Amino acid sequence: MNGKDIVELLNKRDETALSYIKQSCGAGIMDIAFNILKNRQDAEEVLSDTLLSVWNNIPPDDPVNLFGYVYKTARNKALHAYRQKKQKKRSAVTVCIDELGDCISDGDVEGQIEGRQLSELINRFLSSLDITDRRIFISRFYYNMEYKQIADKYGLGLSAVKMSVKRTKEKLKKLLDTEGY
Repeated sequence: MNGKDIVELLNKRDETALSYIKQSCGAGIMDIAFNILKNRQDAEEVLSDTLLSVWNNIPPDDPVNLFGYVYKTARNKALHAYRQKKQKKRSAVTVCIDELGDCISDGDVEGQIEGRQLSELINRFLSSLDITDRRIFISRFYYNMEYKQIADKYGLGLSAVKMSVKRTKEKLKKLLDTEGY
């Protein structure tokens, strides 16, 4: 079943939509949550929270890409759970997010543009990358995977993964500088 069909079921308040979402996205949601929280039970809670949030927010939300919407919701839920559990302790997730901070100027990005414009720019940037660099970048900065996990997942050397991330960050920084960010 495709995303539009599932959204229609959600709009009709048909609970089978949640089963389709869990079947299609459950493993991905668990991966995202586990990579952030490092705890299977917490990841399962994020899965449940994500399904509940999707149920409560569609309608009125009407996402163009349901699966992207679901994964973004899961990531936000996992980050929220992480922050609540580890408010005082700095970890790999914070370091990972901080790594991207050097690509964006110290100015208030939200004050300069809407988040949507920045998102579209980054999506165009990611589309311009070759598939390997794109997968590595998304694994590192969206799924919060460690360099070693990425290397193992794609059968690459650790130094190749680190170099790819470094070069891609430099390209992104250059693009954002050119665009005035």
